Amino acid sequence: MSRPLPNDTRGILDPVEMMRHVDFVRLPAGPALDGIIEWFWSVSWEIPDGKIHHQQVLNHPAGNISVGTIDDDGVSLDPAEGRVYGVMTGLSHRPLTATGWTVAARTTVGGLGVILGFPAKDVVDTELRLDQSLPGLDGTQLVKAVRRAATNEARTVCLQRSLTEMVAEREQSQVDEAREVARIAAMAEHDRTVRRSEQLAEAGGVSVRTLQRLFDVHVGVSPSFVIRRWRIIEAAESALEALETGTKWKGWSTVAAELGYSDQAHLTRDFRKHLGTSPAAYLSQATTPAAPRES
Repeated sequence: MSRPLPNDTRGILDPVEMMRHVDFVRLPAGPALDGIIEWFWSVSWEIPDGKIHHQQVLNHPAGNISVGTIDDDGVSLDPAEGRVYGVMTGLSHRPLTATGWTVAARTTVGGLGVILGFPAKDVVDTELRLDQSLPGLDGTQLVKAVRRAATNEARTVCLQRSLTEMVAEREQSQVDEAREVARIAAMAEHDRTVRRSEQLAEAGGVSVRTLQRLFDVHVGVSPSFVIRRWRIIEAAESALEALETGTKWKGWSTVAAELGYSDQAHLTRDFRKHLGTSPAAYLSQATTPAAPRES
């Protein structure tokens, strides 16, 4: 059974402003892709003439397979094109103009290597054309099928069907290993007591060196990076939650302690590394988030 979809906007900077401009939907991966694909997502937008919406995202430590009508520089694509993205270690920025759409699959933290058919470490901070990159998938035909579909829901079905068929052709041992890596990696997301790679290795019953190798193949980045990325996303989300609920902000020093940092200075250092700004500057710019719509 697929896991429930999260009702949050973690990693989306200024989600209220985004929701004013785009229709954002998440859809479940389905049982056949459980442990490999976290969810499917789609956006469509209609920006007034002469206006640009600049969207920034601190990506989850996972990959994305997408088809859409805009490239990373905000240039409209006609017809739509497909891309495969590795883990992006910095902020992603995309300007949206006119009208358009994108449908995509977000992998689990551990599912990217199976989708690629080669080590995920090879595509960190990299994008590939969908029609050139995935062994066992006819990306050209997939993109054509997605283009022909009239709605984002129908486009998502095309993408889901193709990825399901491709994963079914992968070696079962590779798929099983990826699901195990995803299970281990999920502890870094959901368990605040996980603060070191050694803890993940112990939970997986492997050495730290073996865990690093598995992450190179299936995730693309190190276990320590995954742990830090989730903590920074959680720190940013806690600030937004305080604004949303109208509760008194507990302060960055308290957040640092709750997330296992030795002091606020170390949290600030990681915050700048991942978000490109200080915690104080982020909080001053934040607005109350709105949750994405689920179907």
